[in-house]
Amino acid sequence: MAKTLAVLGTMSSVGKSLLTALLAHHFAKQGLKVFPFKAQNMSLNAFATEEGEMAHAQVFQAWAAGRKPTVRMNPLLLKPMGNLSSEIIFLGKSEGILPSAEFRRFKAYYKEKVFEIFEEISAQNDLVIIEGAGSLAELNLLQDDFVNYEIIKRYGIPFLLVGDIDRGGIFAQIWGTYELVPELKEYSCGFVINKFRGAEELFKEGKKILEKKTRKPCLGLLPYLPESIFEEDSASLGLPRGTFSSQGLKIAVVYYPHLSNYLDFDPFKAEKDVEIILTDNPCALYQAHIIFLPGSKNTLFSLAYLKKRGLFEVICKLAKEKIIFGLCGGFQLLGKSIRDEGIENQGQEKALGLLPHETIFYSQKIATSREAVFDFPFFKGKIKGFEIRYGRSFWKGKEVTSFAEGNVFGTYLHGIFYNDDFRNQFLNYARKYFNFPPRHKVSFRSYLQKKLESFSKIAAFKNFYLQVEKALEGSP
Repeated sequence: MAKTLAVLGTMSSVGKSLLTALLAHHFAKQGLKVFPFKAQNMSLNAFATEEGEMAHAQVFQAWAAGRKPTVRMNPLLLKPMGNLSSEIIFLGKSEGILPSAEFRRFKAYYKEKVFEIFEEISAQNDLVIIEGAGSLAELNLLQDDFVNYEIIKRYGIPFLLVGDIDRGGIFAQIWGTYELVPELKEYSCGFVINKFRGAEELFKEGKKILEKKTRKPCLGLLPYLPESIFEEDSASLGLPRGTFSSQGLKIAVVYYPHLSNYLDFDPFKAEKDVEIILTDNPCALYQAHIIFLPGSKNTLFSLAYLKKRGLFEVICKLAKEKIIFGLCGGFQLLGKSIRDEGIENQGQEKALGLLPHETIFYSQKIATSREAVFDFPFFKGKIKGFEIRYGRSFWKGKEVTSFAEGNVFGTYLHGIFYNDDFRNQFLNYARKYFNFPPRHKVSFRSYLQKKLESFSKIAAFKNFYLQVEKALEGSP
């Protein structure tokens, strides 16, 4: 049986996903067969493998561990639809849409199925690293909570409790969480204070107070990382917001409600001359060279937001002078019209009309990895990615999955910018158009590996890894 370690949090967005990835990378380098696992994730950042959909966080963690992503790393995925409902994805396949209040009735059913999967993977690996969800101490949700509480209690799994000092209230976060679930305290091997700014000496007394109050060791005082390589939680959205600050190639990813798969744009972080921001400010679109319309879990609602914010008119106005690219829901928004008879929303609306296709939503979902042939001015040939959609688009009676007209591009294929050749050719096309010098291809995987390795050189992380190793040595 595998050793198991859980990374749990005092609240959402404390850095659980990244710390899980870093630990997976660290122990995989030691030759262990590491399996990242999150029983249930609520996210619109999905990835489709040959098996079906899973959360992108566990895909990233799989890459960090040197493993091929599998839906067993995230057996249950909830995708918020708006209107207090979510789509349920179990082992990669959609099991329908449920009102959020109704899901509690199904938790016991899914709990046992998820635990069966957990027991199977425990027998097949050296180390399973579990990522928790939200806060460990959501008292109103503890019944049948198999993501944090029940899995720890049933299997006696040692866990790290992670708090975010940058958001304040670290004493209430750490000490308060332990006090609210005292029955789990015996399983904790210590706590981690994440996103600390300044010299460690400044919090020396604070660590002593927390260790005395909790009677648990501080396993790490980890620094705030101004340039994170990965952010999973929707509270952070993974991209900087605000205005542009550099003189390089500027990319604006348009924000709208139900925005999904924003990690499509993570590979641009590897490009030194590219600045990318997430924005719903029309002024930022005027400053950008490239405008991206990302995926959406509720395309008609997102379309209404574009019109409400004045973004609709600005995007149409800028179409002849900027490069505009839509992905999945963004591709639908670029067409002439969208008709949805109750899959994500209801109604028919005029879309941006920058591309000639029309979109209709069907009840049968498409969620799979796929290879497509592109005929874009900067790239002609096959490219691999994945699709997650209900909508299907048509032009002149034929179904289309990508389209290009002038400097407006669209496709249903996610993940294409992880292809280094495609990303480089697209960027060099934009560089030439806006009078920037071309640049050589950058490997995103190499960029990630270098970033992951860079943490091992930071003293605080070195000590953290050491403390976790000692904790695991003493675990069953």
